[in-house]
Amino acid sequence: MIKRTQQHAIVGCLALLAVLTLAGCSLFTVSLDETDRGSIQRLEVGDLLVIRLMGNASTGYEWTRVAPETLDASPIKIVTESEYHPLGIEPIGAPGEFVFRYRAMQPGTVALRFEHRRPWEPDESIDSYTVTVWVR
Repeated sequence: MIKRTQQHAIVGCLALLAVLTLAGCSLFTVSLDETDRGSIQRLEVGDLLVIRLMGNASTGYEWTRVAPETLDASPIKIVTESEYHPLGIEPIGAPGEFVFRYRAMQPGTVALRFEHRRPWEPDESIDSYTVTVWVR
């Protein structure tokens, strides 16, 4: 049977091991919105980047990432892109936000550009949003 002091020592060692294991990993969430337009954001490998852009899907306008075309060689990877969340109780016709989530995977820099447009009118955006992401 393990004594209470031994239990505390084991729990303490496990907690210390967990802290040391995660010491090299950064698992913070960096949340951005329209006020961060044009900014440079510093992330650590492992961080989650969440970008929330206001819109109203019932109008047909959507926020879409247009640059870079692919994130294959990028320091970030897609977790989810262009999820729409209505704000308020009535989702029909209510404004909401388009949410983009990316995970910082390796050091590097990438410039993200989003456009607010209708998918069937790709050359006619009504707004744009850019942010530069620097992963250390």
